[in-house]
Amino acid sequence: MIKILLYWYWKKEERYMTRVMKKLGLIFATLLLLVSSVPLLNQHSAQAADTTANTDSTIKVGTTQSISSLPFYFAQDKKYYDAHSVKVELQQFKTASELNDAIKAGKVNVAVTDLVNFTTIAKNNKSWKVAGTATGYSALVANKKFKNVKSLKGKTIAIDKKDGSKYYLKNLLSKNDMKMSDVNVKNVANLTTRVSNLKSKKVDAAVLSDPAISNAKQNGAKVLNKQKANNKNGDIIAVSNDLTTSKVSDVNNLINSYNDAAKDLTKSGFVPADVLLLQLGATRKSAAKMNDLDVKFASSKKVKKADFDKAVKYAKSQKLISNTMKYKNEKVNLDKVTK
Repeated sequence: MIKILLYWYWKKEERYMTRVMKKLGLIFATLLLLVSSVPLLNQHSAQAADTTANTDSTIKVGTTQSISSLPFYFAQDKKYYDAHSVKVELQQFKTASELNDAIKAGKVNVAVTDLVNFTTIAKNNKSWKVAGTATGYSALVANKKFKNVKSLKGKTIAIDKKDGSKYYLKNLLSKNDMKMSDVNVKNVANLTTRVSNLKSKKVDAAVLSDPAISNAKQNGAKVLNKQKANNKNGDIIAVSNDLTTSKVSDVNNLINSYNDAAKDLTKSGFVPADVLLLQLGATRKSAAKMNDLDVKFASSKKVKKADFDKAVKYAKSQKLISNTMKYKNEKVNLDKVTK
């Protein structure tokens, strides 16, 4: 009887110890899993940090559908950014206002714009500065029946009141002994819409830049005046000063890439850039016609103080800004942007 009792007690203890060992085993396994996962967590954290760093190192260039932006796209196509060891992302916007919104939201840190629109950018974003010039040009394009600028007296002309298109029109009218009050201006921010409004005769004329100029010509419109393509027409490269402070070498490499593209475009013409012109809004026919254009793209140069001051004076007269801006406070000096 005693043997039986001892055997029963021993079995009970054995079952108890088994349960304890199982629990201890589970606890040990859990601890082992947690410990072994620490390097993995650290690895993921490092990867996340690397990804963030890579994203932050990318220069994000905002452009509109203007010929002044073409060298940046050409540089991307020809891998000049890779050659100069700079990471660049291009973002295209339909209007100056859309570009300005992206700047305010921090989506881009470099922009291709004009001096008039820059005054608005600088008013709302104190860290943004003028870096250098860009090659561009504007034109006054009208329906075929209009023979010259003076024939547009009392007619409707489409422009974007917030950028340099109205500034160009004002100066052109002045050269033809006319005032802004001699014409009706219609605010049409989108270049493509201006071209379609011209074709449907909702407006009599429009201020455009290429490839919109060439698109309008393909629709039967006539160019009454066109600026000579150069880097003195008010098109500029603007940059966030935060970027030039932390990554000035990258910004200089971006300018190097732009200058290389400008040089090659001048040498080769638009033929190698056909597909890029389509990206900027050209139709296939107008892109082909643009191959006949002889456009000299210049390297980015320092903006002249006189040009900046004139644009500021105009912007203030149009109530785009309320305070006068001093050029010395609104520019940044870069090694690769020369006089």
